[in-house]
Amino acid sequence: MHIERNVAANIISTLLHCGKSKDGLSTRKNLEHLGIRKDLHHVTRGKRTYLLAAPWSLSKTEKKVFYKRLINFKGPAGYCSNISRALSLEDSKVQGLQSHDYHVLMQQLLPVAIRGLLPKGHRLAIIRLCTFFSHLCQRVIDMEQISVMEAEIVETICMFERYFPPSFFDIMVHLVIHLGTEARLCGPVQFRWMYPFER
Repeated sequence: MHIERNVAANIISTLLHCGKSKDGLSTRKNLEHLGIRKDLHHVTRGKRTYLLAAPWSLSKTEKKVFYKRLINFKGPAGYCSNISRALSLEDSKVQGLQSHDYHVLMQQLLPVAIRGLLPKGHRLAIIRLCTFFSHLCQRVIDMEQISVMEAEIVETICMFERYFPPSFFDIMVHLVIHLGTEARLCGPVQFRWMYPFER
């Protein structure tokens, strides 16, 4: 549950450059030090340092489209909190979302919100991760499907390594790989998550 929340917050902050964004000057310096992705190195002109536009970050118009898609979402009563209250279009911030809001955002809203906004590889990696969490949280789990999911999540994380910066990866992103094994050993997730207790 908290892995899903932290990964969703990580993705949103990286796309929107808000909160604890994983893309900054130190990240670009690390790319330059490692000698990879030369198109993303920082540029210094005089006393100013510029970060070149990354393919995973949204432009101002794309951010407006992203925010409008989430603000216009009207869910049934009790489905999740009012997500539009946590979004600030002027400040480009997302704050005040609870764990269950990130759960809904990750499984249902994020694939719709990023549709047509990111390059195909980045978008496909995020949609595959959202699909993984959606299948993982089903009420009935098929053991054969779990084995397939365990193989696919490794490929998905490799796609993230290919398209997103190295600083994107923290322990929470790594722990996603072990969720399929945990579901196979312990059964459906709804008997172990903390949403009923956190309410």
